[in-house]
Amino acid sequence: MRALKAWEKRFLAYPVIVFAVLLLGYFYHNRSPEIIKETKHYIIYSTATKKQTNQTAQVAEIVYKGYLQLADQLGLKVKLQQKLKIKLFKDREEFRRCNPNIGWMEAFYRRPYCYQYFSSDEANPYHWMMHEATHQLNAEGAYLSLPQWIDEGLACYLSTSRIIDESLCLGETDINTHPVWWLNSMALAGDIDTDKNNLSIVPLSIIISGSGGPDINKYFNLYYLHWWTLTHFLMQYESGKYRAGFSYLIISGGRLDDFEKHIGKIEQIEKEWYEYVLDNKQRLANRE
Repeated sequence: MRALKAWEKRFLAYPVIVFAVLLLGYFYHNRSPEIIKETKHYIIYSTATKKQTNQTAQVAEIVYKGYLQLADQLGLKVKLQQKLKIKLFKDREEFRRCNPNIGWMEAFYRRPYCYQYFSSDEANPYHWMMHEATHQLNAEGAYLSLPQWIDEGLACYLSTSRIIDESLCLGETDINTHPVWWLNSMALAGDIDTDKNNLSIVPLSIIISGSGGPDINKYFNLYYLHWWTLTHFLMQYESGKYRAGFSYLIISGGRLDDFEKHIGKIEQIEKEWYEYVLDNKQRLANRE
């Protein structure tokens, strides 16, 4: 029998290498958690420390109560069929190793699990979990089918709200959360047309319709800022002036024509929202 040539050896080795990589990925993704923590509404599968897991469980229940408060404000009904599931990783390195090919995401919801890590280096180590837990509640608690701008907007609205005395203060912004910490990067000129031209502002018609605009993979923080500030505006502007209309959009699908029917003409609302963003940008900058 002749000896195999080098290229033939490589050819035979490739399937073995690929299989080994896939097997390792499967092991990382499906390995048993070190801790299983059960609360009234959640089951948490964790490789974080016991203390970190308990803290995350406590905050998850705070988010649940905050979501009930939000649902009441918007006239939504919440009813769980089973406990919500969270996979908590000990750190970012483990999270990304176990969940490859997720791009820029720091956490994600894939039914029936929320996937996130305990971000111990941050002032608020829970905000990624709070964001994904809101997506989970939208889907498994309120049974909503939402357009991206509302789904992400609600998730940002809850996850950026401050926790005070073990309660979520809806709309009171925690500056140590995403995307709030990117707000100062919005180089706003004070003129909305100028800011549209320099891509500091994306027209709300694009945000709501979900079509057109800059590449979300390059400008994802900018989109998150728009989703968050628009939802915050619709919930809080002039003591909730647009809240009832926003509630209708949540139920009806959030289309641009419904927006103009139940909120107002996009040109006028855009001007009000823009001024609202300017005011909040200055107010939050003064808190830093």
